[in-house]
Amino acid sequence: MIWFIILSIAIVFLLTAMGGILVVADPLQKADAIVVLSGGDEHRIDEAIRLYQEEYADTIILTETGAFLEEFNAEYSKERQLVLLNAGIPGGAIMITPWNAASTRDEAKDVKALLQSKHPKVLLVVTDPYHTLRTRMIWEEVFEGTETEILVRPVRDSWYSSSTWWLSKAGWKNTVNEYIKLFGYIIQHKVD
Repeated sequence: MIWFIILSIAIVFLLTAMGGILVVADPLQKADAIVVLSGGDEHRIDEAIRLYQEEYADTIILTETGAFLEEFNAEYSKERQLVLLNAGIPGGAIMITPWNAASTRDEAKDVKALLQSKHPKVLLVVTDPYHTLRTRMIWEEVFEGTETEILVRPVRDSWYSSSTWWLSKAGWKNTVNEYIKLFGYIIQHKVD
């Protein structure tokens, strides 16, 4: 019986650590722009609105993926732009990358190209908590050699919790998927 309890505690500790490794949150500071990575649910855009309203930046950048939302009969980025406008964000404060990104790396490259002439000092990149570690690694790599500091912010009101992710099917799916992508990223860079 005691071994069962010890094993259970060890498993919970291990699973919690696995979730915790994936989640990074850089300290908030004023930035040149808030970048909302595509995908996820409403929480990413809501976090960007909150950061804008808290005056962490006066620009929000949406990344274009070319995805089309049948239910809205609109491109994903245009629907996101409408959400921002409806939240009171001025149209002049919203930018959309003009290229179709297929990955987090593409999104970083597209934002870098979009802001090339502006030389941003700080970018706040908003994504889901389980996606923050790999996002930081990719964005820091893409912006290496520039003076741009990348701050990665997990969505504050996310369903994902590093301590309880293993209690849901979505938690397992997203955590395992993220570890597969993370290991793929690490292996790719060891080969390069």
